[in-house]
Amino acid sequence: MSKNKLIFLTSFVIFAGLTVYALWNEVDRGTAQLKSSISGVILTAPGVGGGIIKTDNAHVLLFDPETLDLVASKIINPFLPPLTFSIGQDDAGKTLSGHYRLLVLTDKNGNPNRPSSGEVIGPLSPPILLGTEGLEYSVDRPFQSFPEELLSAKTDNPATSISGTITVAPDQQGQLSPTDSLVIMLFDPKQGRPVAIKMFEDFNPPQKFSIGQANAMSGQTLNGKYSLRILTDKNNQPFQSVPGEIIGRSNNLLSMGTADVKFVLDQSYTR
Repeated sequence: MSKNKLIFLTSFVIFAGLTVYALWNEVDRGTAQLKSSISGVILTAPGVGGGIIKTDNAHVLLFDPETLDLVASKIINPFLPPLTFSIGQDDAGKTLSGHYRLLVLTDKNGNPNRPSSGEVIGPLSPPILLGTEGLEYSVDRPFQSFPEELLSAKTDNPATSISGTITVAPDQQGQLSPTDSLVIMLFDPKQGRPVAIKMFEDFNPPQKFSIGQANAMSGQTLNGKYSLRILTDKNNQPFQSVPGEIIGRSNNLLSMGTADVKFVLDQSYTR
């Protein structure tokens, strides 16, 4: 065999070996993902999908079956059912194993905790084992509130929340309106984004507040120090300001368990 043929044959064998190895790793990775996730298709029950449009977000959520803590979340956009989905370890902030309960809802206004016209939700599923494939889940009702089980479990624990009283600076009180809602957010200074959000339909200062683990986003655990921001909202768009909205920002980072915070809304909100 000539030297050139030997070199070609050796290169071909190496290339084929690397290709097979890469394919094997991909198959192995895919198998591991299937074992640590729940997958299937999201459907709409007859008569409830008329308000869904392609710009809607679908929030796919997994809850611990015992504590009903949110352990994994995923946003699908655009959402045009029937639509395949998968949620599991890649969408969680901690190691998952065993069974979890599934909930899917749509969102039009950027705040999945606040129902809006045209949004829909499905039932809180029975416990589903990780590794389940081919699951059929239907959103089957207008989104008016979360399932009662979640509402009763979603209470603030003083040890994992920040609480206090909100007041308004005298020079900002003229900006308040009886229809203003209140938005409370915890910001992670490292990530530069909110990690927990809570909204009140009414704001009547001085008003007590609490926000913490029960309001955390994306299933993450709150255990550091956070910046607190509280603002009024006039247009149901907390990340878009309009004249007359006011805001306050904490001067220091706050830890979970901090109580009796005296928080003042003292600035016009512009964004």
